[in-house]
Amino acid sequence: MAFATAMNNIGFDDKELFMDAWFNGLIGALPVALVLMITVNMTIKPKVEKFLKS
Repeated sequence: MAFATAMNNIGFDDKELFMDAWFNGLIGALPVALVLMITVNMTIKPKVEKFLKS
């Protein structure tokens, strides 16, 4: 997602600016992704597994 966003907003003309935008997008989204991953693993996944076992 960070790559696609940087590609659409910056383009490949300025590679240094592209890499900076990609890195900033990656670092900005990482905490949100980790929180979502933990939340899904602790709440939704057990319910789905329980439903599939029945």
